[in-house]
Amino acid sequence: MHRIFEVIEAYHMIEPGMHVIAGVSGGADSVCLLYVLCEYRKRTPFELTAVHVEHGLRGEESLEDARFTQQLCRRLGVPFRLVHADVKGIVKEQGLSTEEAGRMERYRIFREFKRECGAQKIAVAHNENDQAETVLHHLVRGSGLKGLGGICPVRDDIIRPLLFTQRKEIEEILTQAGLSWRVDRTNLELEYTRNKIRLSILPQMERELNDQAVEHISQAAGRLRQVQSYLERVAGQAAQKCISCDPAFGGTHCQEAGELKESQTDTCSVCILMMPFLEEDELIQQELMRKALSMCGGLRDVGAVHIEALMKLARMGCGREISLPGGIRAVREEQKIRFVPGSHRGDDDARKGGDMRGRREGKDMRGSGKGGDMRSGHGIESTVMREIVIDGPGCYQTPEWDISVELLDNSETLYVQIIKEKK
Repeated sequence: MHRIFEVIEAYHMIEPGMHVIAGVSGGADSVCLLYVLCEYRKRTPFELTAVHVEHGLRGEESLEDARFTQQLCRRLGVPFRLVHADVKGIVKEQGLSTEEAGRMERYRIFREFKRECGAQKIAVAHNENDQAETVLHHLVRGSGLKGLGGICPVRDDIIRPLLFTQRKEIEEILTQAGLSWRVDRTNLELEYTRNKIRLSILPQMERELNDQAVEHISQAAGRLRQVQSYLERVAGQAAQKCISCDPAFGGTHCQEAGELKESQTDTCSVCILMMPFLEEDELIQQELMRKALSMCGGLRDVGAVHIEALMKLARMGCGREISLPGGIRAVREEQKIRFVPGSHRGDDDARKGGDMRGRREGKDMRGSGKGGDMRSGHGIESTVMREIVIDGPGCYQTPEWDISVELLDNSETLYVQIIKEKK
C-alpha cells in the first residue's frame, strides 16, 4: 500500500483539505480504492465521499451490489451516495453500446455530484491490468500514439491511484484487510473484446512470453505519453501559424492570450493553412490534424486511418472531401483544409477510414445502383445505395457493382461509372 501512497504524492493527486469523490462499484478494484483512500486520510486529512452508480442492467444482482457497497461505506465510515441510472434508455436514445453508455453516464453522475458538493477530485479504480488491456485494445483498433499511451494517472479532475498496482496485488491488500468484494458476471463473458484481452490474451502473454508483460506494457505506455506530451507542445507552437478559426463559417477566432485554444463550440469552422503546414515535420503535421479535429468537435472514434486519410487530402487539389467520425467534414480548399462540424449522419462509413469524395460545385460524386453514371457537378440525379472510399482513378469493387473511376480533362474532377452490376 505504501507504493500507492507514493503514486498519490508523486502525481499530486490529493492535497490536504480537498474533497474527493470515489466511484465505488463493489468490485475488488473499487473496494481497494476506497480502503486505500481511507488509510491515506490517516496521514493527509481530506474529505471523502463514495458514489455508487446502479446501472439498472442486472436486476437483483445489481441492487445487491448497491447494498453491499452501502454496508462497506458504513463499516469504513465513509458518506455514501447511491444513484440509479437508466443505461438501457441511453443506449436506445443515443445508439451507443451498453459499455460506452454506462461509462458516459457514470462520469456524468460523478461530475454532477462533484459540482453539487463542491468536491475537487474524482477517484476511479483503474489498475495496471486495465492499463495493459487498454493499450492492447487501442493497438488492435489502429489507434495513434495518443491511444497507445493508454490511461493517464491524472486527467483534469480524474485521479487513478491504483494505476500502477496489479490486480493480484489488489486482491492481496483486500485479503490482508479482511475485506470482501462483489463479482460482476458480465466481466467474465468472453463476447466482449476487452474481456477477451483481460481474461485470455494477457494471461497467455504472462504465461508463455513474459510474466512481467503487464508491467512492461504499462511502462511502455508511460514512455509513449511522454513522447505524445512533447509532440503536443511542439504542435501547439506550430498551430499558431498553421490553424485558424473562420468567423465567416460560424466560428470565432480561437486565439486568447497568444495561445490557440480548442474551441468549445460545435459551430466553429477550423482551417489548416497549407503553406506553413507543409513546412512542418510529418509527425507534427499529424498532431496538427488531431488538434484541428479536436477544436472542431472532438476526437471520438478517430483513429490512425483517419489521420492518414487527412494527410493524403493535404496533398490533393481543391474540391476533395472526407467524411469523418462525429459528422465532421474535411474539405480541401485553395491553400487550406477546412474542418466543418456537421450531423452524425454517415458516421458508420467515417469510422471505417473516412469516406473520400470528389466534389465540384457542391455536388456529391457517387454512382447509381442502376448502372447509370454521374459526373461531378453536372447535376445528374442518382440513388445512393452504397458509398465506397474513392481515393483516385482506378477500378473499385463492391458486392453489387464493379466501378470505373477516371480523371476528366486532366483536372481533379472524377468520372464515376458503374461498369458492371452483379446479379
